[in-house]
Amino acid sequence: MIDNFSVEHVVYASLFGIGLLTSVYAMLHGSIRIHPDPDQITPPPAALNTPVVGAALIAFGAVGYLVSKYSQIGTIGTLIVSLLAAAVGWTGMTVLMAKWAFKGPIHDPHEELEELQGTVGVVVKDIPYNAFGEIVYTFRDRRQTAQARSISGDPIAAGTEIVIEKIENGVADVELWSIVEQRI
Repeated sequence: MIDNFSVEHVVYASLFGIGLLTSVYAMLHGSIRIHPDPDQITPPPAALNTPVVGAALIAFGAVGYLVSKYSQIGTIGTLIVSLLAAAVGWTGMTVLMAKWAFKGPIHDPHEELEELQGTVGVVVKDIPYNAFGEIVYTFRDRRQTAQARSISGDPIAAGTEIVIEKIENGVADVELWSIVEQRI
């Protein structure tokens, strides 16, 4: 037979576990809200996001479990102490998120360049020897075009698959997909 004291342990331990799972979810999936417009990304409010909820649940569950197991405080006292711990966890994580995690730039152009590197496209206007042509490629579910030049300097005919090395000032440095494929 389970008494109330044991049920209390299970409840606090379960909430602690849920807090850990919530925190792991936040770690794996992040806390950035993505708008329907793929060019707009904003952080959620610092006081209401997945890491904050996870921290509050961890603090509530851990303190509640320890106090209920190792002290003579009653159920109401344990609940009050646990709620205070959850408030401290919530506040601490809110400050951390506001002052550190959400402080950096949301749209980092270097991150976009790294993500773009290796994107496959197709030449739509011949790339002449040491001159510019034009490519088309899909990036973040959008079809885009750019001027392009061959990394090797050799001409590339329209219709040829290429891989983007980088894009600077609107000009893509590209390489034949067949050459990249051989290295893989």
